[in-house]
Amino acid sequence: MHPIRFDDSTSDGVRLFHYLPGDDRAVTRHWPGLCQHWPEEETPFTEWAVNNCNTEEVAVYTGLAWRLTAGLDRYAIPTYYRDEAEHLLKQKPVMVSWEYEVDATAPTAAARNKGSVPGRTAKPFGAEPDDARRAGLFRLSTPRDLVSALQAVIFDAWSETTVFAVAPGPERLQRLVSALSGPTPPTLADVLEEEGVLVDLTIGSDFDYYNSITVASRADLRHRINDLTADCARRISVYEQRAGDLASVPDFLRAMPELAGVDLDIP
Repeated sequence: MHPIRFDDSTSDGVRLFHYLPGDDRAVTRHWPGLCQHWPEEETPFTEWAVNNCNTEEVAVYTGLAWRLTAGLDRYAIPTYYRDEAEHLLKQKPVMVSWEYEVDATAPTAAARNKGSVPGRTAKPFGAEPDDARRAGLFRLSTPRDLVSALQAVIFDAWSETTVFAVAPGPERLQRLVSALSGPTPPTLADVLEEEGVLVDLTIGSDFDYYNSITVASRADLRHRINDLTADCARRISVYEQRAGDLASVPDFLRAMPELAGVDLDIP
């Protein structure tokens, strides 16, 4: 196990927390079955977006993001593969003009975080160009929705899913959409307002692409993050002690909620 540790900084009144594990991924002792044949129904990937490349740390990231944004309404932009996300989430997104970008090849937080960039979506040749230049904002009602957003993008060399967590209610959603749809790139302060939290999950699958978690908030979340990462360390340690004893895919799937700290279908 490698502990999850966030560095923090402040920019324009927004607290930024960065987790850059490099090659030191959080879970180091894996279930051997990740490299074996799986049944065709419920699998580590269908349930948790876990595979033999993006391993159990994906479940840890999912749980950390969900618990860190507790009490807020969550919306996500799965970068680039908007149509695939629409299919998996079974909902129409709200179209927005801007998305948050992280460079998965850069070694430092300062170099990785690009801020607001124009939205973009994979579209077949001949599609309306305006449609391809819009990102999709999806409502996340349960952790399973966050997993679906990750599944939509995770098969690429690197993937990015940005969660915007804001105060509940349609008026706050409208302000979020307005901030992400203006004529100029919005600042994090514009998007987050006083209560909002951004959690960006970037997952590298190919060589020289690296995982990261970026958290942004006007509030100082250091104590909350420290408490959650300490709990993650405890959960990972318990999981690694029993990973080799998991005899089947169902055993693995039963172990994941305890590792992640969330149940997929509980908001």
